[in-house]
Amino acid sequence: MLEVAAEPEADSKGAPPAKPRVPAAKLRTDGRLVSLLRASVGNASSEDGWAQLSTVGSMMRKQQPDFDSRNWGYAKLSDLVREVGMFTVAENPGGGLRVQAKERKSAG
Repeated sequence: MLEVAAEPEADSKGAPPAKPRVPAAKLRTDGRLVSLLRASVGNASSEDGWAQLSTVGSMMRKQQPDFDSRNWGYAKLSDLVREVGMFTVAENPGGGLRVQAKERKSAG
């Protein structure tokens, strides 16, 4: 008799089960993720250094079509960006979120 391993069940909306959240320290060492975030925020930023998070997400998906914050265990891109700890996320006065790279700490 052939036994089939049970597939993880999807939730009531059909979404796959949530992956465990990757801790912040490990996120910061994921060079591919950090590079993609930094480049997307930098390219989407206006002169004041702030970028619309929705624009950042669109740029990330254009650069890496299989990008999904859920791969790191975060339901929303904003949660992933906050957890990385290298960016400031703030609400826009008119709604939505914006993001800005924090200044890098210099050694010494």
